[in-house]
Amino acid sequence: MKNIKLILTFFTLWLSVFFTDVLEDYIAYFFILSLGILHGANDLGVGEKTLKKYPILSKNWVMLLFYVLSIFVVAFLLMQFPSVTLALFVLFSAYHFGEQHWEPYLSNAGYVSKIFMMSYGMVVFFLLFNAHSILVTEIIADISGYWFSASVLRALLYVFIMITLLIYTIRYYSKFDGSFKVRQLFYLLVFFVVFNSTTLLWAFAIYFIFWHSLPSLLDQMNFLYGRRDFKGFVMFVKSSWLYWAMAVLSLGIYFLIIQHYYTLELSLFFAFLTALTIPHIFLMYFSKKVD
Repeated sequence: MKNIKLILTFFTLWLSVFFTDVLEDYIAYFFILSLGILHGANDLGVGEKTLKKYPILSKNWVMLLFYVLSIFVVAFLLMQFPSVTLALFVLFSAYHFGEQHWEPYLSNAGYVSKIFMMSYGMVVFFLLFNAHSILVTEIIADISGYWFSASVLRALLYVFIMITLLIYTIRYYSKFDGSFKVRQLFYLLVFFVVFNSTTLLWAFAIYFIFWHSLPSLLDQMNFLYGRRDFKGFVMFVKSSWLYWAMAVLSLGIYFLIIQHYYTLELSLFFAFLTALTIPHIFLMYFSKKVD
């Protein structure tokens, strides 16, 4: 999977040479709305297995009710308390991405490992944010009403790099050989190059799809069906296509409801992802606690 992720990353980076910025963004929307949302489209199936010890909670209609309500609650919080909700979304997403990256190598038990995974995810995020600092500060201001200078984003990147290196050096340095350490540094270099070579949305899509969604989808296929092959993918799509369609349809409805809250199109899109993603992150977190 590591080689496949790298090949797909460099292939799409090469393709971007032939795309205009507008075309890049449209293709990014397509990938995020298809594979990106698909990887979280079987949350009800994951929830059913995660909560199997609680018959009432594991019923599909109960989970669907709570899941839909949680999405609307997050959307409401985002409109009423945008800065806090946005900050929590970034923190939770950073942990979610960091956990996906480091889970094959480290246990997520204990606070230190959780802080390390979140800090690593924040390093990736702030590499992206600093590569597009002008647009990112505009999006943050559009959603939260607060302006952050590029120097603040750069300082936060340095802070999380230091936290990540400190925990890694003290807790995990002796656990891995030299080739592993070089490979992890190489991945961060790849992210830096990709983030600085494409539009914000295309850069996010490349990381989100190839480095998070596809590995997560494979993990969920294994969790639900005990397999990671094409047949498992077909089974996953069959059981999740309706929720995926509802999620995409809800984007249109969401747009009509809150479009007057934001000036930038990207602000609206990331607000939608916030409402859709936070319930998914919590469900994935608890699913990993199932034996």
